[in-house]
Amino acid sequence: MSKLRLIIGREYNSRVKKKSFFVLTLMVPIILVGLAVVALWLGQEEKKHLRVLVSDPADLTGGKIFVGQNEVPPATFYFTEFILIEDFEEDAQYEDYDVLIAIDPDVITNRTINGVYRNEPSSNATNYITKKLETRLDEYFAIDEGIPVETFRKIQQPYGISLEPMRGVEEEKNEFQAKLVGFGFSFLIFIFLILYSSQVMRSVLVEKTNRVVEVIISSVKPLELMLGKIIAIGLAGLTQFVIWIALISILLLSFKGYFAEGFGSDVLQNQTADLLFERIPWVELVSIFVLYFVLGYVFFASIFATIGAGADSESDTFQLMLPVIAILLVVFGISVWLLFGNINGQLALLGSQVPFSSPMIMMQRAAAGTVGIWELVISFALLAAACFLMVYLAGKVYRVGILMYGKKASWKEIIKWIKH
Repeated sequence: MSKLRLIIGREYNSRVKKKSFFVLTLMVPIILVGLAVVALWLGQEEKKHLRVLVSDPADLTGGKIFVGQNEVPPATFYFTEFILIEDFEEDAQYEDYDVLIAIDPDVITNRTINGVYRNEPSSNATNYITKKLETRLDEYFAIDEGIPVETFRKIQQPYGISLEPMRGVEEEKNEFQAKLVGFGFSFLIFIFLILYSSQVMRSVLVEKTNRVVEVIISSVKPLELMLGKIIAIGLAGLTQFVIWIALISILLLSFKGYFAEGFGSDVLQNQTADLLFERIPWVELVSIFVLYFVLGYVFFASIFATIGAGADSESDTFQLMLPVIAILLVVFGISVWLLFGNINGQLALLGSQVPFSSPMIMMQRAAAGTVGIWELVISFALLAAACFLMVYLAGKVYRVGILMYGKKASWKEIIKWIKH
C-alpha cells in the first residue's frame, strides 16, 4: 500500500506541476466565459441605441413621439423638415444619425412610409421605430377626427394578454429542459472518459517504449504500477475539473450584472433562474455525476492501460483503440437520440444498466427524473463489479505486455495474455 501511495504521489505531482496543466486549467474557464461575454457583447452591439431623423414637412407628428414612463427605448427620434436622401447620405451635418424616415404629406391616403439606414438595425429597434411612428400618426388622424389624444392613448394601451400552456405541454417542456441538462452531463462524461483514459494509455506506452518500466517493476508490482497511474491521472483530472468549476463560478459572478443585462427582460431572467435552481435537482445530479464519472473512468482507463501495455508504438494503439472508440461513439449517438426520443424506452433502460454505456445514459435518465432508487443501485453495482473485473484483467495483460517488445499486438494476442 505504501508503494502504491508513492506511485500515485509521483504520477500526480508530475502532472499537476507541468506548465501545460497549469495553462490548460487556467485558460479553459477564461475561454469559455470569454466566449459567452463576446457572444453577449455582439448581441449588445445589435441593441445599439439609434438616432432616427424624421423628415416631416407637413408636421404630422408635431415634432414629438410619445414614450412610456417606464419604457427603455432602443431609438430616439429627431425631427426636421423635408430632406433628400442624397443629402442624408452625403452631408456631414447628418452623419450622426443612423436612420432617416421620410413621412409623405399624403401618408393619410397612401399609407406608405419610406426610410434608409446606415447599418441594419436589430429587429427589436425596427419594430420599435415602426410601432412608434404608426401610433403617432394614428394619434394625428384621431385628432383630425375630433378624438382627444388622451382618449386615443387610453384606447391604444395594450391589454397584457398572456397565454399559459396546458399542463401536459408544460410538463413536456420541463422534461426536455431536464433531458438537455442530463445530456450536458452525459457529454462531459464522454469527453472526460476519452481525454483522461487516453492519458493513461500514453503514460503506459511512454514508459514502455523508453524502457523505464523495466527499472520500476524491479521494486514495484506491475498491478500496483498500473493502478497508481489510473488513480493519479484520475485525481489530476478531478483536480482540474474542480478548479474549472471554481474559476468559472468566480468569473460568472464577476460578470453577473453583464449576464443579467444580456438575458433581457425580468421574465426571461426569472424563467432562467427557475430552470437553473428550482426544476433541476443539481445536488443529486452532481453526486450521481461524480460517482459515474469515477467508476466509468476506472473502467475505460483499465481498457486503455491494456492497449498501452499491448502496443509497441503510437501507430499500434490506433488499431487497438478503434473498437473501444467505436463503442463510445455508438453510446454517444444513443445519448443524442435520447435527447429527443423516449427516455423510458427499452434502449434507455438497457443502456443505463450496461457498464459500457451506463455512465452516460443513466445521467440522462436521472436528470429526467425517471429513475428509481433500485435502478440506480443495480446500475452502480454492475458498473462497480465491471470495474473490478476490468482492473483484474488489465493487470494480467499489463504484467505480460509491459515487457513485450517487437511484436505487434492484437486483441487476439491480448486475450491470450489474459489466459496466460
